[in-house]
Amino acid sequence: MNIVLVNHYAGSPEHGMEFRPHQFARHWVAAGHHVTILAGSYSHLRNRNPEVRERVVEEEIDGIRYRWLRTPHYSGNGLRRIRSIHAFVRAVDRERREDLRGRPIDAVIASSTYPFDIDPCRRIAREHGATLVWEVHDLWPLSPIELSGYSPRHPFIRVAQRAEDRCCRDADLVVTIPPRAIDHLQTRGLHPDSCVCIPNGAESAAAATDHRPAQAVRDLRSEGRFAIVYAGGHGEYHALDVLIEALGELPARRFGLVAIGEGSEKSQLRSLARRIGPVRAEFIDRVDRASALAALAEGDAIYVGLRGHQIYRFGIGLNKIYDAMLCGRPIIASYTAGNDPVHEAGCGLRVDADDPRSLARAIEDLASREEESRLELGANGRRYVLEHHDFEKLSARFIEAIQSKRDQPGIDR
Repeated sequence: MNIVLVNHYAGSPEHGMEFRPHQFARHWVAAGHHVTILAGSYSHLRNRNPEVRERVVEEEIDGIRYRWLRTPHYSGNGLRRIRSIHAFVRAVDRERREDLRGRPIDAVIASSTYPFDIDPCRRIAREHGATLVWEVHDLWPLSPIELSGYSPRHPFIRVAQRAEDRCCRDADLVVTIPPRAIDHLQTRGLHPDSCVCIPNGAESAAAATDHRPAQAVRDLRSEGRFAIVYAGGHGEYHALDVLIEALGELPARRFGLVAIGEGSEKSQLRSLARRIGPVRAEFIDRVDRASALAALAEGDAIYVGLRGHQIYRFGIGLNKIYDAMLCGRPIIASYTAGNDPVHEAGCGLRVDADDPRSLARAIEDLASREEESRLELGANGRRYVLEHHDFEKLSARFIEAIQSKRDQPGIDR
């Protein structure tokens, strides 16, 4: 098949997150498909953004044809990000009229976090007789309403709601990451038969290039401390403050934390660690995925947390959970959601969100266990992720879902 995947924030091993578009596309190419990824030139998720001075720059990465569409920089979730979204959607439509017009296309996937790219993708699908796929990462506009406090009557939210409704109405196939997203999408008119859940996954990375994070973990353990490692965003959503407060309840000389990543809360987290312990915590700047995985694999336990927002009632599918499982270390988790991957995998301990005391008890419980018991939990996680969340298997399921829809009687292609 000839596939066009549209994702404003798509990354690559060279550029950084988000990785899902690249990981799927790489396996599709290996299976004989042709893939074009349309991505914005700027994303807050990437370690490094491509340099795009013209309207578009083309690059081949692992056999995938990337088209980097020039979009403006932004920070936060204000007007500048809205302008960036608008610029990307317009650029995709320009690609429809220019670069894509004479090319064969069998499937087009609208995969940006927001739903606005459904409009140019629908036009591409109609002009080429292609299958239109909507891939749901987050539920918009429900996520901005519940996570950022937007009013349902806000003009942007109303526009987003109409876009989500068009997605539910027009997509031939809907692929969701949150496992219970269909519970919400049915209220917007989507038929369950049009929807399939294909979660996030994990796969091994190349050798680490930055050895500082792994060494920091080894240093903690050499001091006789139980080393907890976290890799990911340092924002309000990630509940690192809950972990630090939990460590403040425990003997200071017995535990330590290595936190890898960037985010708006990083300086406050440093201050919190100094103020309430002092907690032995080392904060390391964001590194490439391979170096982060190497550090996670050195720890006694890996932390995954989320604030207790209601939006997670539709389930979670964080990449960092599956990366943690891949590393074969037990997980200490703090979240409240419509699913519980840590419990399903039997790979660690989970407590409800925003409860430092329960988290402290769980940490103490895990640290008091024999190492053999902890290694067994880690092995459970690795076995589970390779069986259920291997990206090669998930990519094959995605292609099967598209092909099944294309073969369905009554679908005019």
